[in-house]
Amino acid sequence: MRDAVIAGVRPAAVKAYAVLLLLSAVFMALLGWSASAYYVPAACLLLQALLLWSGRAYGLFKWILVVNQVAGLVLILVLWLGDGLGSLKLDIAGVMLLLNLLCGGPLMAIWGGAMLPALRRGKRLFRWFNPQLA
Repeated sequence: MRDAVIAGVRPAAVKAYAVLLLLSAVFMALLGWSASAYYVPAACLLLQALLLWSGRAYGLFKWILVVNQVAGLVLILVLWLGDGLGSLKLDIAGVMLLLNLLCGGPLMAIWGGAMLPALRRGKRLFRWFNPQLA
């Protein structure tokens, strides 16, 4: 394997994504000064940065990304195409918005879209989290 993960040496992708997640957490925390609800996505982004940096809890890391992506997608689709839902449209959109914010918010959605393909078996981030399976 040309991209074999050496124990203790972080790949460049891990460093880059961890820094992006950390900067996103700081940005969300700064937004939290204006609206305290942004502290929750900031905490989630910080958790994701720490999990990625340490290479632990692959399942939790991946599921937070997946839930964030699905909640954001459903939110957009319901707001765009949900006229037939009547008053349920706003209920569903509100729940999806809260779920998306709980899982890192819109910044996690941006980085998650780039990270999810790299978490498949045989890819660099997968090998970082699972060196024994690489």
